[in-house]
Amino acid sequence: MVGAVNRPKAWPSFSFQSNEILCSLEKMNAWKFTQEPHNANRGVTLIAQSASNHPRLQSYVATGGPLWLEELFENERSAALVVQS
Repeated sequence: MVGAVNRPKAWPSFSFQSNEILCSLEKMNAWKFTQEPHNANRGVTLIAQSASNHPRLQSYVATGGPLWLEELFENERSAALVVQS
């Protein structure tokens, strides 16, 4: 989707999705749409795999995040703070 948003003409198959995203982003003064390396967002990957393999009645967003990933997210947060310093 990053390519479709940043270069919509190069991704005609995703024109509807990229247009929806761009229309939402127009309301913001500044925005940046980038692709994260796969290993930089491991928690999200694990949540997506879990949601695909084990459907739930309520989403992680509504419940505040999965407890089994708290340590991973804390480690990612700590690593991000070190990089920013």
